[in-house]
Amino acid sequence: MPTPVTAKEAYTALRQNLRSRPDLGLGKAVAGCVLEPPNPFEPGVVRKPQRWFVLLCIISLVALGAFVYFNCWN
Repeated sequence: MPTPVTAKEAYTALRQNLRSRPDLGLGKAVAGCVLEPPNPFEPGVVRKPQRWFVLLCIISLVALGAFVYFNCWN
């Protein structure tokens, strides 16, 4: 019969397992979604943002600028 594991031991084991997997995490998921896919033949090259993300940022900044312009300097 296996010995019972405490919550602290399970948490420690899970944390060690996740730390040994650098390919997991929220930051990696966001970077994978927003940036171009990495080139396996050039691992040191900086990845550029995807076009839809740049367009979304520009549209958001223009909308924010219009909102501030028409609501603050009236």
